Amino acid sequence: MTSRIETFLASLSDLDQATTLITEDAKFIAVRAETYADLPLYGTYTGSEGLRAFIAALRQHFDTQSFVVDDVIENDTTGAAFGRFEHIIRQTRKTFRSHWALKTTFHKGKLSSYHFYEDTAALEEAMNQRTTSKETLS
Repeated sequence: MTSRIETFLASLSDLDQATTLITEDAKFIAVRAETYADLPLYGTYTGSEGLRAFIAALRQHFDTQSFVVDDVIENDTTGAAFGRFEHIIRQTRKTFRSHWALKTTFHKGKLSSYHFYEDTAALEEAMNQRTTSKETLS
C-alpha cells in the first residue's frame, strides 16, 4: 500500500493534484524555518500558494538526478520518511548529494505540515554559500 507521504511526493510533478492533498493552511519548512537571502530555498511556505512557490524554487535551483524514498512510517496524525537524493545545482553545476528525512503531520487525512531535513553543509558547499544559523528551538 502506498503511504500518504509517498502519494504526496509523487504528486509534486502535478501541483494541481498536490494541492488537493494538503490542508488550506499547511506549512512547508524547507530545511530551516527562517528565510536566508543567500540560500533562497530555506524558509517556511504556507498553503497552496506557498507549496507552489516552494516547488518553483526547487525547480529553479535543482536539476534532480535522483530522489529515492527508502522508508516511511505513518499513523493517522504523524508521518516520517527517509531517503536520499542527488541534484545538480543549476547556478554552480556542482553535485549536491544527501540523505534526507521528512517529518509530517496530517489533519483529516490531508498533509498539514511538512519539514524536510538534509545535509545543509553539503548544500551550502554546492551552492558556494556559507550561512550563519538564525534558528531558534521553540
